[in-house]
Amino acid sequence: MATLAPEIRERWRQGRRRLDLPQHADSLLDQLHFPFVEALKYWHQQKESTVIVGLQGCQGSGKSTLCDLVPGLARDLHKLRVGVVALDDFYLPHARREELSHQQHPLWITRGVPGTHESQLAVEVLDKLATGSGDPVTIPSFDKGIDDRLETSQTLEGPYDVVIFEGWCLGLGPCSDQDWETPINALEQREDAEMLWRHRIRKELEGPYQQLFSRFDHLAILLVPAWETVSLWRSQQEAKLRHDRGDTATRSMDDAALKRFLDHYERLTRWTIETLPARADFVARIAEDRSVISIETRLEDR
Repeated sequence: MATLAPEIRERWRQGRRRLDLPQHADSLLDQLHFPFVEALKYWHQQKESTVIVGLQGCQGSGKSTLCDLVPGLARDLHKLRVGVVALDDFYLPHARREELSHQQHPLWITRGVPGTHESQLAVEVLDKLATGSGDPVTIPSFDKGIDDRLETSQTLEGPYDVVIFEGWCLGLGPCSDQDWETPINALEQREDAEMLWRHRIRKELEGPYQQLFSRFDHLAILLVPAWETVSLWRSQQEAKLRHDRGDTATRSMDDAALKRFLDHYERLTRWTIETLPARADFVARIAEDRSVISIETRLEDR
């Protein structure tokens, strides 16, 4: 257990309770959040200017909790000013995805894969934040509840010592040597038989998204055991939504709808699990029960 002042632990616990996390989630402080903050501190000391950290994690891996609680912990421990930006906020507006679905392929209506974000805008935002000028930086806000970008934007006001950019597919290489042609699931086989959707994902990943990922000084990942774990966690979330909201859970998915939705993510999610540990500077291995198995940190410059 890390040696932390009682008041720091209590402020972190207050944050945990605000997020409505169970008491056993207290273990995250010592097992994950404190080691991550120590890595951020080291990287900032090495660069002596704003550090851009890409944080990758599959759905349900704990990215949102980490990004919510780490800035306060970093401030309390080391007076580090940490800003957070989410890839999800750069999703294309629904109207633009609808247009792509008519012009190129019906599958573009569903947000998630490379090609459904305004990646160049994300590059511009990170470049502005990396200067450390302190000038306000405007970023979009995306509401998943309405599946669309809001008219109101967010404003980040630096300067920041560290900027965490979080998202589910961050850090993937071009995957040029991977098998894109063989369908990996029913959605690819039935709805993308001519590989038009996959072809554009590949082009986006090879080009614009590599430009975005190149802005990261370091890559951190929350590594889940397997694709099946992601599917299990999402199924549990949908079941809880139906239980909590009953007849009002209009946006919950039954098993068939959930399977089709997850099929959009399966190919690249499997590749993040397979390829990213070798590319990352911070690897937190997460168990199926969401406990932290181990932390691997590479502090030397690459």
